[in-house]
Amino acid sequence: MSSEPGAVFWLTLAGTLAAGWGVTVWRSAVRRRRRVRRRERYLEGVRFLLDDQPDRALAVFLGLAELDDATVDIHFALGSLYRRRGEVDRAIRVHQHLMERAGIDPKYREAARMELARDYFRAGLYDRAERLFLELSEAGPDPAGALGHLVRIYEMQHDWKQAAATHERLRAVGVPAQPGAIAHYYCELAEAAMAERNYTAAREHLRSARREQRDFGRAAILRGDLARLQGQPQLAVQLYRRVVQRDFHLLAQVLPRLAGAARETGDPGAFDVAIAELIGRGAGNHAEIAYAAVVSGYYDDPLILECVHEMLTIDSDLRDLAAAFLPEGTAELGQERVRAIGGALRNVVLRHARYRCSECGLDSSSFLWHCPGCHSWDTLRGVAALEFLPRAARPRSPGP
Repeated sequence: MSSEPGAVFWLTLAGTLAAGWGVTVWRSAVRRRRRVRRRERYLEGVRFLLDDQPDRALAVFLGLAELDDATVDIHFALGSLYRRRGEVDRAIRVHQHLMERAGIDPKYREAARMELARDYFRAGLYDRAERLFLELSEAGPDPAGALGHLVRIYEMQHDWKQAAATHERLRAVGVPAQPGAIAHYYCELAEAAMAERNYTAAREHLRSARREQRDFGRAAILRGDLARLQGQPQLAVQLYRRVVQRDFHLLAQVLPRLAGAARETGDPGAFDVAIAELIGRGAGNHAEIAYAAVVSGYYDDPLILECVHEMLTIDSDLRDLAAAFLPEGTAELGQERVRAIGGALRNVVLRHARYRCSECGLDSSSFLWHCPGCHSWDTLRGVAALEFLPRAARPRSPGP
């Protein structure tokens, strides 16, 4: 009799172990089947994606997100892929789905918010993007990234005050300062104030630009423009002369202004003095000045015509071109013919890109302070539009 309880015990223990082992085997088989099914669904989604069936791929991958958090990375990659392909509506669906999932890890939820804000930005929904980026800049994992996107939004909306304030916040989170960009914002504000004849506000904005970036070419040009508007052409001439002495690549922008201010002083010779000073200081040679004159459209001054004449004689291709304008038996180009050749060259230049961004290589037919390609400030430089223009005539990029 004493052995019966022991037998019952061992039988019970064996049954329990067998049941446990069976449950373990069953659960393992279920997990294995789930992994196989998830792998099959994943591969099915990839096939749909490769077969250019994005809607069916999206449905598959969203279904995977409901199965296992391990697939969250797949969804981030998928959302980024859709956004790069320009299918922003699908990217928004992916990231909204991740945000709305119950029980998702908070770090994934925040990452999905950031991606959703980028989706809105790419889609041009700037009000929604701004709202999300503002939240993320205050309580997100990457405040610098959110603030950087806010700067882009404010630049695109020409909200220069907000752009400047956001740059200050970037400084506070450890991003290197960009005083040049902030100075450009104040110059934009100054131009708007000058257009409204609010010269007091324009002057204050230009002071702010100077506090951010001293010896700033654009601000000096605008101070010269403001001086002309307020009846101070002598001051304008001085400011324009300083600009081209320091930033020779801006000569094409300054040349017509300098000539106009010199005329307003009642001393047209002031223009020739400024050009002669450039040559004497070695800031630019005759051919470089001539090319800037052709680009700007101001080549009607006798000294400028002399520079154009020299440019036409130092290069064999241009010399042959100029010879075609000479009547038979004539060996010397007169001012009228030099003026006519300058006009012909300008017509050719206008049909080609005259400026190129030193950062991204974008070509532009007009001068821009802000590159629309890489969004850098003050990176467009003049380029020779014709291959036969002499190298000396190509405006120099400023040294480091």
